[in-house]
Amino acid sequence: MNKQKDIIVIGGGIIGVSAAYYLAMQGRSVTLIEKDEICAGSSFGNAGLIANGFAIPLPAPGMPSQGLKLLLDSTSSFYIKPRPNLDLLRWLWKFYRACNEKQMLQSIAILLSLGQGSFDLFDELFAKEGTDFSYEHKGRLILYTSEDSYQGGVADAALLRDFGVEASLLDAEGIRKIEPNVLPAVTHGIYCADYAHVTPDRLTHEMAALAKSQGVELKTGISVTGFETSGQQISAIRTTEGIFTPDQVVLAAGAWSPVLANSLKLRLPIQPAKGYSLTYKRPPTSPQLPLSLAERKIAVTPMGEMLRFTSTLELAGFDPSINQQRLETIRRSVKEYLPGMEELEQETVWSGYRPATPDDLPIIERNKKFKNLILATGHGTLGMTQGLITGKLVAQIVAGKQPSIDLAPFRADRF
Repeated sequence: MNKQKDIIVIGGGIIGVSAAYYLAMQGRSVTLIEKDEICAGSSFGNAGLIANGFAIPLPAPGMPSQGLKLLLDSTSSFYIKPRPNLDLLRWLWKFYRACNEKQMLQSIAILLSLGQGSFDLFDELFAKEGTDFSYEHKGRLILYTSEDSYQGGVADAALLRDFGVEASLLDAEGIRKIEPNVLPAVTHGIYCADYAHVTPDRLTHEMAALAKSQGVELKTGISVTGFETSGQQISAIRTTEGIFTPDQVVLAAGAWSPVLANSLKLRLPIQPAKGYSLTYKRPPTSPQLPLSLAERKIAVTPMGEMLRFTSTLELAGFDPSINQQRLETIRRSVKEYLPGMEELEQETVWSGYRPATPDDLPIIERNKKFKNLILATGHGTLGMTQGLITGKLVAQIVAGKQPSIDLAPFRADRF
């Protein structure tokens, strides 16, 4: 039996639930379907950062020269597992082409506009909904143990200052005034105030609850098995619970978006970029604000009674195996910067797939081939940062309104 629906959102991560919420706020009838549970994917175990500061994309001048080193080191922060995969080769070629100064500078401005858009929406939600989502706006401190690495950070800070990003350069004494719980090996730091942080699963679940309170139907444990099309329209969605007949479809399935798009003969240049996190009971020596351990590329985030370490971007396809070497590298590395990390309690290991595009920008558009399909995917490591603003943009697209941010840089055909 066909189930007639107005708008179907596919995906129960932060992007999907945010889109569902803002669509419902327009008075739309919305059904969200998710193959697992709400927040089962990369929205669960990430660093929880709302970033509007060091917005330098991953593809940047100098990155291609590091390629061989990354390929050979399975413990590196950005590991590409060699394998004969045509989609990966296409992705790497597009990534290589994005590694130039002109595109990097354009991307910085775009990333900052998305970050500021979400910051504004958090303020709006606090006033409207009366919930704080475990949101804390304390900034972020980048820690350095190497003079060379610090000088690279100083150059980045100088570059970002031209875009209005303020950062404070700190010596050893200045670091400890902000965060006293660091080891003597930490000699320099950079503090950026334009960061906030959340407990990511709490934010995602609360946005889902808000969407439900506005009438959104949340259907979990339902997989999309295919689509039926008629001309330039998606006429039906086949699922494990039957056939849904939507007026409009929002594809917000994260790293699984290109898999679903393939059945529509759409090619989305998105790779599943696996990340890891280790979460512990928060120790007495826990830092009070989010940290970045610069040389080790590790994010440290206090989250209520927990402390989370997050690292790595691993292009290895949908490989569910846990690389124990990478986990041990994280455990060992944090001890170089922070005291009291020898006997952490209640370890929880997580890995998940972030949807990575070659230029580090998301895909947000009304599709040209299928006029009732809206794409909202490819947010990489910035899903928490860009979730609210993407949801708002999706609602504006559906309503036919002028988007609050220019969508041209987010077109799928830019590649």
